[in-house]
Amino acid sequence: MRRQSTMLAAIFLAAFLGSTAAMINSPPRIIKQPPTDELLFKVAQQNKESDQPFIIECEAEGQPDPSYRWIKNGKKFDWQAYDNRMLQQPGRGTLVITSPKDEDLGQYQCFAENEFGVATSNSVFVRKAELNAFRDQAIKTVEANEGEPFSLQCEAPDGWPKPTVNWLIQQSIDASIKSINDSRMTLDPEGTLWFSNLTRNDASDEFYYACSAASVFRNEYKVGNKIMLDVKQMGISASQNKYPPKRQYVTRKNEVALRGKRVELFCIYGGTPLPQTVWSKNGRPIQWSDRITQGHYGKSLVIRQTNFDDEGTYTCDVSNGVGNAQSYSINLRINAIPYFTIEPEIQNAAEEETVEFKCEAAGSPEPTIQWIHNGKPIALAEPNPRRTVENTRIIIKDLVKQDTGNYGCNATNSLGYVYKDVYLNVLALPPEITEAPRDEATVDGRNITMRCRVFGAPKPQVKWLRGASWLTGGRYTVLPSGDLEIQQVTFEDRGDYTCYAVNKFGNKSAKGSLDVKEHTRITEEPQNYEVAAGQSATFRCNEAHDDTLELEIEWWKDEVIIDFDAQPRFVKTNDNSLTIAKTIELDSGEYTCVARTRLDSATAKANLIVQDVPNAPIIKKPINCRGDKAEISWEPQGDNRSPILHYTIQFNTSFTPASWDTAYEKVPSTDLSFVVQMSPWANYTYRVIAFNKIGPSPPSGHSDACTVQPDVPYKNPDNVVGQGTEPNNLVISWTPMPEIEHNAPNFQYRVSWKRDIPAAAWENKDIYDWHQNNIVITDQPTFVKYHIKVVAINERGESNVAAEEVIGYSGEDRPLEAPTNFSMLQVTAATSAYLGWNPVSPESVRGHFKGYKIQTWTEKEGEEGLREIHVKGDSNQALVTQFKPYSKNFARVLAYNGRFNGPPSAVIDFDTPEGLPSPVQSLEAYPLGSSAFWLTWKKPLNPNGKLTGYKIYYEVVTGSFVGERREYDPHISDPRITRMKMAGLKPNTKYRISITATTKMGEGTEHYIEKRTLGEEALMPAVPSFTWEQLPSQNGLATFRVNWHPSTEGHSGTHFFTKYRIKGETEWINEDPEKNKDYQEIAGLDPDTVYEFRVVSVDGHYYTESATSEIDTNTVEGPIKVPNENLANAGWFIGMMLALAFIIILFIIICIIRRNRGGKYDVHDRELANGRRDYPDEGGFHEYSQPLDNKSAGRQSVSSANKPGVESDTDSMAEYGDGDTGMNEDGSFIGQYGRKGL
Repeated sequence: MRRQSTMLAAIFLAAFLGSTAAMINSPPRIIKQPPTDELLFKVAQQNKESDQPFIIECEAEGQPDPSYRWIKNGKKFDWQAYDNRMLQQPGRGTLVITSPKDEDLGQYQCFAENEFGVATSNSVFVRKAELNAFRDQAIKTVEANEGEPFSLQCEAPDGWPKPTVNWLIQQSIDASIKSINDSRMTLDPEGTLWFSNLTRNDASDEFYYACSAASVFRNEYKVGNKIMLDVKQMGISASQNKYPPKRQYVTRKNEVALRGKRVELFCIYGGTPLPQTVWSKNGRPIQWSDRITQGHYGKSLVIRQTNFDDEGTYTCDVSNGVGNAQSYSINLRINAIPYFTIEPEIQNAAEEETVEFKCEAAGSPEPTIQWIHNGKPIALAEPNPRRTVENTRIIIKDLVKQDTGNYGCNATNSLGYVYKDVYLNVLALPPEITEAPRDEATVDGRNITMRCRVFGAPKPQVKWLRGASWLTGGRYTVLPSGDLEIQQVTFEDRGDYTCYAVNKFGNKSAKGSLDVKEHTRITEEPQNYEVAAGQSATFRCNEAHDDTLELEIEWWKDEVIIDFDAQPRFVKTNDNSLTIAKTIELDSGEYTCVARTRLDSATAKANLIVQDVPNAPIIKKPINCRGDKAEISWEPQGDNRSPILHYTIQFNTSFTPASWDTAYEKVPSTDLSFVVQMSPWANYTYRVIAFNKIGPSPPSGHSDACTVQPDVPYKNPDNVVGQGTEPNNLVISWTPMPEIEHNAPNFQYRVSWKRDIPAAAWENKDIYDWHQNNIVITDQPTFVKYHIKVVAINERGESNVAAEEVIGYSGEDRPLEAPTNFSMLQVTAATSAYLGWNPVSPESVRGHFKGYKIQTWTEKEGEEGLREIHVKGDSNQALVTQFKPYSKNFARVLAYNGRFNGPPSAVIDFDTPEGLPSPVQSLEAYPLGSSAFWLTWKKPLNPNGKLTGYKIYYEVVTGSFVGERREYDPHISDPRITRMKMAGLKPNTKYRISITATTKMGEGTEHYIEKRTLGEEALMPAVPSFTWEQLPSQNGLATFRVNWHPSTEGHSGTHFFTKYRIKGETEWINEDPEKNKDYQEIAGLDPDTVYEFRVVSVDGHYYTESATSEIDTNTVEGPIKVPNENLANAGWFIGMMLALAFIIILFIIICIIRRNRGGKYDVHDRELANGRRDYPDEGGFHEYSQPLDNKSAGRQSVSSANKPGVESDTDSMAEYGDGDTGMNEDGSFIGQYGRKGL
């Protein structure tokens, strides 16, 4: 709507101006003109190129249409005299030069005039662009020395504008060229190519260096000054060439730049290695940005769009580690072509009014201001006593119609000028509203300006109304432009506003409106953040705004908006937080959260400090070596926003040149030098590492070497141990001494040992391999005590420290005795019992006695799963707490020494009582609508007894607070149940649900989850499923339990009910909805009938049915319901009696036959053993019958498990069809086996 209203206002203004343009006369106004400095043209060379026309623009508007005239070099310019080579665009003053010539050079200026005034354009110097050629010269060969600084001079040709000079490499074979891009080569502004140092690769083997001069305007370049470079090698390796920094080219000491232009300060130094340049301004490091950058690999400083703040002293410090560092300073001063600080404006006024033209300008040098009236200096204009002319303004009082005309302000200094031409138009017009008030919107607490721009002569007075009330004073201000400013807008400021304009010729009004919204604000501001480099940082920003406005959250860093697509480490999350992954030191800065609507915005700022490890220190050279001590000094190079805590000094020696050891670990951060001790007979090199809370810096460069003279060893080997590995040996071991501790050549160890008995003599063994760390002494008695020492010796003698004697033992052997009388003293709990035994004798241990091991396992685990409990050696009983509850546990005990286990005791066994069960393996809760959960769980992995059921508890969770704990009643007393419906809960509430399994010993460890119930809105449930099981009947009719399984994938519904019917029927029977349980019991079903069942999930008025399942009630468990009839006349009773009589008769016949045939089965078996196989294939009774395999299959009952049925004592003919039942002639039953419902 706002965009639409803006567009309508613009259309109205254009229409108004268009309609009044034909009626309102005005002086000319320049709308297109040439630039203030110069205009270039190109003259075609004969027979080589075509003419390239150029134009000198001049266009003005006014009423009536202005005419145009030109001056050249201060004189009238008659362009028509130049045949067809020049023309003027129709309706404009623009000159078109179709075929430029040399004589077109000069100073041009355009004038546009009508009967009301003369407008003046900028004055422009038109000149010819040209580029001359290089002098013809043969290719020169220049010699230079490898490693030294060097330069190539370019004798560039003249041209205008000054040509751009570059150096190229041109191949000798195909004359192809390529640019030079090398940190050692730098081009200065005068076209000289400077080599910081020469290398062998710079020699011109198959190419030469060439200078090129290019004219951008003419779009051409020329090549000359071709040079072959011969680099003389100095007879040493390139890496040994070293030259201190040498000045090659620098910008003059006092440099001048123009405001708004580009300036480049040069500081080119040569040397080997390549010197590094560091820039500073007024003694402070330079803050690099997109505007202030380094060029030529740091050898120049580039400032774009210079301003007066760039003035100062710029210093470059240059060093390369050879000789002394060099320094050079440049004083930069900024001059400026004049520019307006206050520009004159067009004035439309009425008679008798007063107008003022103001014009102020700045520049360096200070500009002078000259006023122009109708194309002439105002001093030459006709006198006007009502006009006052000052340096920066013109005032005209009591206007009359004849005061209409053009005025121009020209500010000039030695560098250029700036000019603007305006006019005064004296009018007599009634008010017109050129820009009517719009339908505005803003937020409370802000200021707003409702626009109302008016035009008229004299200038109309503007008043504002809201409704029928005039707005004056207080928070309401009518601005000189006619706009209404409202300060600190409130919601009461909503409404319609009318702008009313009036002068002596009439009045005009227009309406607009104001809508006030709630202002946007930050409710949770981002907080200042300190983070170590490499870690993530997150800024949060929560806001509140008017719900009718769309909101956008932006993040800015150092006043630049963050582009999340271009910076993948910066991520704006769903809650509008800013996360910076893997922070680096450059991420430090000020971060701003901007919450923006189309009407307002709110901001909040926070600072991020990314702390990194310190920069590597620099060691001062040379270090001070004094005998066996060295003094190291260093300089820190920056702490990267985290103060240095301490320094570590490391060293390496000629023995370990590839590794560094610590000489001193924590030198205080205030110390920048330290004295360290050195060992004899070594060459030491040092480096320093700085530490802050983030971590260690990179190491400094290494120092010069310090050398120490040989001496005797200062110590003996450490960690001397005597311990046998076999029952009959003694192994003496030690830690080898590194070479840094040898202190002289010919280093060796002298190993000495003796038995711990009176008058025992020392035995010695010399070891000449310093890497060796043990010797084995064989044929020793088992486990006896020795005195041992190891001495360090070199060519200067034995260590100056006496060797320490240590006690050792020869090897251990397997213990001989098993503990006796091992017994269980008392079972104290389900997992613990006291055990006791008789200890073994000390001499039977044959080694260092460590104690006893009790080994235990259960009948289920077997001996492979045994567990060991270690008991101290002075104990003969222990409380063992690792038995398995409700199990038969086995245990035994053994003694052990440092190497071997002894023989075990006899195994005992005992039973442990029941214990508390372990937690259930899992617990899941699926919401059933807004007030229930469907709980499912897995039984405990370790019941530790017979489970007696489960107890379920629940608590309301609010934030981090957990409410009162309540038990869900009733608790589950059937341990087979692993699911239930938990109802009666509050909607949209978070619950902590706990479950414990129980045995007769009590409740086990609980397992809990937290889950939220759904809201109260109803949803379509997902398709449920169900299972069923048959229950015992009490009256002969079938009873089934239907278990509801709500969907765990989608919405489950709040409750359910069961519907069923006899298969083939159309009407369903619906049970009452079950709202508290997850099952229903359906009783009173007819036996021997097939039913169709469904369950229906319900949520509000939504219903979803399951698939249909069939249930066959052909077997009914429990007493049969007897019809109300005489037992003697009942058909089922007669049938049963007949069947029983037939079975008895048949059984008697079979017994008589078997008795008469005298064991045919034994004869058959004997015949088979003798090889007879000729039994007849036809049926019937044969003399030698094969054994009968009488197998019968009972009828099956269909249930949810489809398990086979078992013949029942209650089977009767009543289970079969209603047709007549009788016997055929062989005594068998004939009947129809149909069932109802099939």
